[in-house]
Amino acid sequence: MELNDALRVPLAPSVVRDALEDIALLRASFDHCESFVELTRGEYALTLTVPLGPLRARYDVRAHVASEQGDAQGQPRRTLNFKARADGIGALRGQIEIVLLPESDDANATRVEYVLWATATGPLAELPTRQIENALHEWADDFFSEFCAVVQAKHGLAPNRARTTAHRRQHVFLRPASLAGTAKRPPLQHLGGALTGRAASAVHQRESSPVPVWAWAAMIVIVALLLYAARWFNG
Repeated sequence: MELNDALRVPLAPSVVRDALEDIALLRASFDHCESFVELTRGEYALTLTVPLGPLRARYDVRAHVASEQGDAQGQPRRTLNFKARADGIGALRGQIEIVLLPESDDANATRVEYVLWATATGPLAELPTRQIENALHEWADDFFSEFCAVVQAKHGLAPNRARTTAHRRQHVFLRPASLAGTAKRPPLQHLGGALTGRAASAVHQRESSPVPVWAWAAMIVIVALLLYAARWFNG
């Protein structure tokens, strides 16, 4: 199987080339990497967990630089051979080639192109090739995307710390149904807020009671008597 892709890093090719030789940066670019050491010059050993689909397992990987030279245009080109083995599921053996190209519109940017060839043995070889290709493609994308972010962070072109501003929480309070009617009542303006709770509720109940008919009649009679008395005294 063969995979290929490319990405852009806003740094000069020489900076990206040095980053590809930095063990600490490479290890930081591998997700779930337990160890990454250089055994001899150009030979590496790493242990990592791949949590993706049919490749889900813990792998012991050996890789060595097969060739490192410039292409026809003199651009850096590196080829690595690798073997990744996981107990119970088989192994992947293959080669990856990486080429660093300066961007035509920006001398301080690099286009990283890579090609990955791999073959599966053991139980992995019994799986559909398409499944393995998709998992490998996702894993390679994750690595190179993280590598790009790590290199930019080292040179101050991207944040390298967790976001300090926490997301603002939004609280929603649900009002019990028994309080829905109370919430709609107007405040007691004439009491100046002196009564609360049960006393205020009692006042609301008294104020909202209708005035009886006999009370209206009594008030009319009293007003009529007062008017008659006032007229008699003035007369």
